Amino acid sequence: GFYSNVNPDVNHPRWSQATERRIGELGRRETLMFNGYEEQVAHMYPDPDYDTHL
Repeated sequence: GFYSNVNPDVNHPRWSQATERRIGELGRRETLMFNGYEEQVAHMYPDPDYDTHL
């Protein structure tokens, strides 16, 4: 779901979300919380228990 898409610590049911492949880049990189927009959007998700709520 949405949450496994923005939290690298929560896996999609079929694969890990810990790393990602970026278009135009070789290899994989570590996935950032909220896809790298944590500073801009974290206030929209005030519940700090991101493992179970979102």
